[in-house]
Amino acid sequence: MLSYVYVVLAALLWSFNPAVIQRFGRGLGAITITVFRAAAALILLAPLAILKNAQNFLNTHAILLAVASAVIGPAIGDAAYAKAIQLAGGSLAVIVSYTYMFVAQAFATLLGEVIGIATGVGSALAFLGIVIALSGKDFGKAKLRGILYAAIASISWGIGSAIIKPVTALADPLVIAVIRLATVLTTLLPIAIAFERKGLENGHWNLAIVSITTGALGWGIGMYLFLYSIALIGVSKTVLATALTPVLSQLIIRLITKDKVRLRNIAGAILVATGIAISAHQPA
Repeated sequence: MLSYVYVVLAALLWSFNPAVIQRFGRGLGAITITVFRAAAALILLAPLAILKNAQNFLNTHAILLAVASAVIGPAIGDAAYAKAIQLAGGSLAVIVSYTYMFVAQAFATLLGEVIGIATGVGSALAFLGIVIALSGKDFGKAKLRGILYAAIASISWGIGSAIIKPVTALADPLVIAVIRLATVLTTLLPIAIAFERKGLENGHWNLAIVSITTGALGWGIGMYLFLYSIALIGVSKTVLATALTPVLSQLIIRLITKDKVRLRNIAGAILVATGIAISAHQPA
């Protein structure tokens, strides 16, 4: 049960991302945002990995899989997610992106993970909760390109999450997180410099806010908790628990803006929590 606490904490940290990116990411390139998020998280986690001597447990196979999961998941997926939020708005971008739960579960089964009936039912309820909680009038304003980017995020996150499970048997989740973050940084930094330099030069303060909140906290602490949870309870149950992220995000946005919390937000949160509870009662 403690492993669910880890991933729920990760979901809580990630729930700030859409609001922060939508508010402070205007005028900044999606790739630039992703690069600085990775840098902030790496500054936090790398010293901890060195102190823990986690690198002593590495092998070549683990490094290759961790790098692959980083390029597919955080690098491509999160850059597409940031772009989707900018183009389609937070609500629709999150709903489409969080179909990644089903992508991850499908690929996890191909890699040998058994998904029980309880987890399947729980996932369906959780996703229904996301749709109910985030549905609203802003859907009509969505752009097709934003939906496409959200779909790319879904596929990327799903595959990236699924292939990380074998790595957790070969390396410490802390060092896996460091490898993934370093991969994102080195892969996307040249692209950001080449194509998004103007946004980089004009958005120092906003970039700092996005980097600290969604990078150091979300990717630093959140990614470690996410990976640790995968190691303990598997991919399917972990990605199901992250369904809390968009629902909590919607509640946070409404609390910050002092907007009224609607019945659908509460109903969605209850459905997500119910789905997680059903899955939690299924043996790992």
